[in-house]
Amino acid sequence: MKFLHQYILRQFLFYLAGAVLFLSIVLIAGNVMKSMMDFLAEGKLSLGNCFFLMVMLVPSMVSHALPFGFVVATLLTLGEISANNEFIALRSLGIGPLKIFSSILFLASCGVFVSLVINFHYAPRAISSVKSKLQNIIREEPLRFLVPQKFIRDFPGYVIFVKDLEHKHLNHFHIWALDEREHVGMYIQAKKGTLEYDEQRNAFVLTLFQGTIEKRLEQGKIAPLVSFEKFSLDLPLDNILKGVRTHKKIRHMTLREMLTLYRQSVKECDWQKCMEIRVEIQMKSAMAFAILALVLVTIPLSVKLSRRETSINVAIALLLCLGYYAMMMILSFLKIRPDIHPDLLLWIPNVFLQVLGIGMGWKLCRH
Repeated sequence: MKFLHQYILRQFLFYLAGAVLFLSIVLIAGNVMKSMMDFLAEGKLSLGNCFFLMVMLVPSMVSHALPFGFVVATLLTLGEISANNEFIALRSLGIGPLKIFSSILFLASCGVFVSLVINFHYAPRAISSVKSKLQNIIREEPLRFLVPQKFIRDFPGYVIFVKDLEHKHLNHFHIWALDEREHVGMYIQAKKGTLEYDEQRNAFVLTLFQGTIEKRLEQGKIAPLVSFEKFSLDLPLDNILKGVRTHKKIRHMTLREMLTLYRQSVKECDWQKCMEIRVEIQMKSAMAFAILALVLVTIPLSVKLSRRETSINVAIALLLCLGYYAMMMILSFLKIRPDIHPDLLLWIPNVFLQVLGIGMGWKLCRH
């Protein structure tokens, strides 16, 4: 039995590592395409910093890849064993299915523990670290956000054009301040300027030197030019960073932070917030236990299908995981209905899969 478990575990761990690595890379690449590609294309983020942020995202992506990895590894390992008639040979020697699959069930149980630790600690910390790193990049390299010879519309209410950059000083500014109707309300010219980051206000402070201000009045009239030696503008970053400095969301909190917020919400009688926290805790827990539930279904399914083709097994794994995630997402929308206990309803997919897996496993043992 020792050699049997070593044989199964060696194959299983190989497929598990490959599947988790593959899906993690895909998820990280998708995250980069969604939130960082514009920064890269416009020169606001260097390749080195982008790669560093991608590495920091690994724990968060691994938490999503683990269930898929376990399903793929189970399908490939047992599918190959069954296709080679090794399962029939083992049964003919009097070795029961439970003994054959016990090593995989043990690994799935370990996977649940690992996933719980990642979901409640490492993944939220990774997301917080990425946001902190982005803030540091902005603080250290603010001039990347004002690209010379280009009309910049990243700051709400302003269109900015800079002619050139020389020794960290921006030269020859043209700034159009827009009103609520997107009409030009003020036009500013300046010979030079500097750009600094204000952490407290989460904004760039653009300081202009030696320029003029032209205000547009109603009915197309223009006020007299006003000259200045020094003039400052605040350029908010909310539109650029899309919430990097906003209040931390519940799903990005560690377990300790969620419990602290829960106790505070109870004192304030904020029952809606309490339910949101309970739903998030139960969802992360259910996602971790989904590894065991999916493996219970996949074990008899892989023996019955007896397919060794990687593409088919990956497709089956994707269908199982996407179906599970779809059910979880639908149930998560019920958090606005605390009267029906949405935090407990999140366990319905797990219970269904476990009952289904045990039933299929029982039939496999009988035959």
